Amino acid sequence: MDVGERIRHRRKELDLSADALADFVGVSRATIFRYERGDIEKMPAVTLKKIAEKLRTTPAFLMGWTEEKETEAAPIDTIAAHIDDDVTEEEMDDIVKYIEFIKSQHKGK
Repeated sequence: MDVGERIRHRRKELDLSADALADFVGVSRATIFRYERGDIEKMPAVTLKKIAEKLRTTPAFLMGWTEEKETEAAPIDTIAAHIDDDVTEEEMDDIVKYIEFIKSQHKGK
């Protein structure tokens, strides 16, 4: 698998649209598709890092240097909520796990 195929496969695996990835990275949807097709061979390192972040993986996985697909801590894009200062790190982890659970329930529909 080349870089573009890994990007496309991982994006689809996460049920992420090209638009959402493009918005996060700061490029057009067409550019994302060009990366995925391999039309653009020289991707800036900053862009590769942002794509990897959004795809919850590493640049090394996307480049094919490692087979470890997922990062240890998958980032959550945005949580719009007021959380008091007294929330512990463990409680915050529980909140993130709950959000991931809810999202997984919607994928099955």
